[in-house]
Amino acid sequence: MKQRLSRLFLALPLLLASCLGMDADVRIGADGAVDLTLTYTVSSALDELGKLGANAAYLPVPVGREDLQLAAERAGGELRSWSRKDGAESFVVTSVLRFPTPEAFALFIDPAGKLASYSEAGGRATLAMTLSEGIPPADEDLVEFIGVAFSEYAIAIRITVPGNPSASNGFTIAGRDASFSMKASELFGSPVPVVVSVTW
Repeated sequence: MKQRLSRLFLALPLLLASCLGMDADVRIGADGAVDLTLTYTVSSALDELGKLGANAAYLPVPVGREDLQLAAERAGGELRSWSRKDGAESFVVTSVLRFPTPEAFALFIDPAGKLASYSEAGGRATLAMTLSEGIPPADEDLVEFIGVAFSEYAIAIRITVPGNPSASNGFTIAGRDASFSMKASELFGSPVPVVVSVTW
């Protein structure tokens, strides 16, 4: 649970991608500050499986407030609010975070700087993220089971940028909003990398 948040946001691990629903709303202000509202739903089955010995590596989700706060602070941001609601079959964690710059936000997504980046050139800014590296599953039977059992989960990302987007990849553009949505199991099962970017 204390793994980097990049594994949460990028939905790479097998169980995470198949048993997790995530909704991220990213708002980049004219001053460059980034406000992130992050809501994710985790299957109780995933939570229990993640506690079993070697399976713990498959639940790199910072369900604790302290874990998420530490991840934000390491990137130069802050955790402004956090809540968890437990249900019969799943639990929902909602948090609000702020980052001083898009660079800090990208660092929060991937501390290694390989799967998320922010750049500026020619008066334009670009935010890019690799949501899946297209890595084939190690256990096909388990993937098939999860795909059936947890197919309702999805990954949704909305990014509001300061100006009208001039280019995008993988996003649907409406005004200043760039949106992406895909079933978690399909995102993980993609045979090719899934990369999104928006330029404004």
